[in-house]
Amino acid sequence: MADPYTSPEHPAQAEHMLHDPHTVAQLLEEHWALHAAEVRLLEGGMNSLTWEARSGSTRWVVKVVPPETKDAFVFGLEVAERLEQNGIPAGAPAATVSGRSFMSFGRQVMAVLRWVDGRGLTGESPAELDLMGTTLARAHRALGTQDTKGATPARLHLPSEHLDVRPWLRPVITRVMARLDELDLPSLTWGPVHGDPAPDVFRFDPVSGVCGMIDWSGAGVLPRVYDLAALMMYRRADSVRPLIDAYVAGNALTRGEVERALNPLLEYRWAGQAVYFAGRIARGDLTGIDGPEVNEAGLDAARQWFADRGDDH
Repeated sequence: MADPYTSPEHPAQAEHMLHDPHTVAQLLEEHWALHAAEVRLLEGGMNSLTWEARSGSTRWVVKVVPPETKDAFVFGLEVAERLEQNGIPAGAPAATVSGRSFMSFGRQVMAVLRWVDGRGLTGESPAELDLMGTTLARAHRALGTQDTKGATPARLHLPSEHLDVRPWLRPVITRVMARLDELDLPSLTWGPVHGDPAPDVFRFDPVSGVCGMIDWSGAGVLPRVYDLAALMMYRRADSVRPLIDAYVAGNALTRGEVERALNPLLEYRWAGQAVYFAGRIARGDLTGIDGPEVNEAGLDAARQWFADRGDDH
């Protein structure tokens, strides 16, 4: 008889089970030989389920993602492993009993990540911005660069099927992509990037004095400056100078490349948010949120950002 946890014949059953802490604990024991006394669902995450598993003083993060994000998720597991080999805490995956970094259950993918000690940063002080910039540059240097000749246009695009959700959306996205084309993307420094480095993915451990970066599930190969642009979404533009200065001092990019590429990629990052929430609104997707107003707020935040720049019509 097929195992209902792993058989593709029972995807809906498997997905339902992965919402249950007892099932998650059972899978940890069977496939990772980890005996968790407590499994607790963590808040947040519109595209995944995340659990904290404990056994005494030992903790893990259990992450479950849908099939459409599997490639980025698995790539992020590899990136986290590389970072930890270079001394940067990143939540690398714990191996299954068969030596794999993840398992598929139904249509979903599950991995067990090592817990990274410390507190999440907020970026509200120059000292924290400096630490974030230094840590991001260190991570980028550890991950190296990647030749993207002939592949760059395909790596920076936005889906267009839901751009008519609001009348302002399609014209704005069209202009953003045109300005991005003028940037000469192949001339930028490309490599593995985090993809969504909000301030709280930086975890500083005051005991060891080490700052790590967690949650690499959205990792990909993009221009390095994309991660700086993503971070700028969470802070006012006039407050991020310590972040940029520390990153440049970390020798991951020249100041000239940062100054040339940062604004077009910041526009692209906000455009990506707009398209993301437009898609969720069109599909009626309420995954990970309390109601449709959260999707509306996400789209309106992007509209307001473009409006403040005179680019919402």
